Amino acid sequence: MTLGDRIHYLRTEKGYTLQELGDMVGVGASTVRKWETGYIKTLRTDKMQKLSNALGTSVDYLMGWTDNSVNVGTVGTNNGVIGQNSGEIHLEQQRSKEEAELLRIFSGLDVKRRMELLMTAIRLDEEQNQ
Repeated sequence: MTLGDRIHYLRTEKGYTLQELGDMVGVGASTVRKWETGYIKTLRTDKMQKLSNALGTSVDYLMGWTDNSVNVGTVGTNNGVIGQNSGEIHLEQQRSKEEAELLRIFSGLDVKRRMELLMTAIRLDEEQNQ
């Protein structure tokens, strides 16, 4: 599913009109329609966060990074901010020094810069795999 498909699916599941969702995010109904149809393919970080909150999901789901549409913030496992978890996560896999450094840097960034870092990583990955 595309970003637009996910927005449309969740909006209709919640029973929101284009205008209602637009009001929650701070945009017009026509902008929501453009997101859903793919005419607008990128969203500002602040709009993406408001959109995910309004739809009760995560930015990760909207971006297609996960197929889990449940916002873990709604079940009390984090505070609703990307990458900030109030509980402990234990991974069995050992991290390299580079991976640990990336995680340290990532955890110190605000939401906007985290999104920028993620988008840069995706771009680099796509370039490498062409």
